[in-house]
Formats: sequence, C-alpha cells, structure tokens
Amino acid sequence: MAHVRHLVDVRTGDEFDQPVPFGLVYPVCTADGSAPPSQRGRTWEHLVASDRELRQVS
Repeated sequence: MAHVRHLVDVRTGDEFDQPVPFGLVYPVCTADGSAPPSQRGRTWEHLVASDRELRQVS
C-alpha cells in the first residue's frame, strides 16, 4: 500500500498533509479555506486524542 499524503478530517473538513510515512501530520487549511491557527506538526496519537478522524482525500 502506498503512502497517503493528503488527508481530511471527516468531522470538520480541515485538510492535513503527512509528507513522510509514519511522520508528523501538518494542518494545511481549515474547511473554509483559511489558514490553520497553528501549523505545528502533530502525531497521529495526538490527533486521535483531539477527536480527529483523518481519511484520504479523494
């Protein structure tokens, strides 16, 4: 299975990018297209704990 780089939160519509497999996930933009409040990378564990549900962008 190939690495999925572009992700979206199914609950909020916010978009994320994971440039390196198993690496940090970075916010790209919010659902309305504006810049995210923080562009700091997060781990999958942190995002899941923050109630994010990321899926591949289709």
